[in-house]
Amino acid sequence: IMAMAGINALVGGVMGMNQSQVRTIMAYSSIGHIGWMLSLLAVFKPNASIMYFAVYSALITPLFMSLWYFNIFSTKQMNKIPSNSVLLHLTTVILLLSLGGLPPLTGFMPKLMTIMMLTESMKITVFMLVMGSVMNLFFYLSIVINMMFSTPNLKLLNPVKSKVTGTLTLVTASLSLGLSPLIMM
Repeated sequence: IMAMAGINALVGGVMGMNQSQVRTIMAYSSIGHIGWMLSLLAVFKPNASIMYFAVYSALITPLFMSLWYFNIFSTKQMNKIPSNSVLLHLTTVILLLSLGGLPPLTGFMPKLMTIMMLTESMKITVFMLVMGSVMNLFFYLSIVINMMFSTPNLKLLNPVKSKVTGTLTLVTASLSLGLSPLIMM
């Protein structure tokens, strides 16, 4: 199971690097996160794996909601977000970086916990997990850099006209960003 966990992390990282569709990138990132959860299950830590899944779900749900809100399908469309709402742009950037596992954001904390649990006995698996995570962070950073430094030159699709959806997205994103101090308790 440990070998499968490390391979999942590496496959998710390698395959996600060459993608241009945001949902495909997040699918390959999910494969990498499954590797992290599998590694916790392999050392008989199901509660830690469930906690990792809960944090991951708290991060991915508002991100999917904001992508749905702005009708975004490819990475080239990600520059639409700043022209509509600065707050949604900021939360989307932080959610992307947190999903990539950038310290000290929320998505890094379960990875740190996993590394601390596995370091004594499974050093090669930890190395494979970290390498996959670094690749995930690379493609999430490239999306964020493109979002920040590109001008909105594409024809803007109208966002879904729902105040409730926009508010719900902001609330869930804001709540998920404050989880990091609670995770390590």
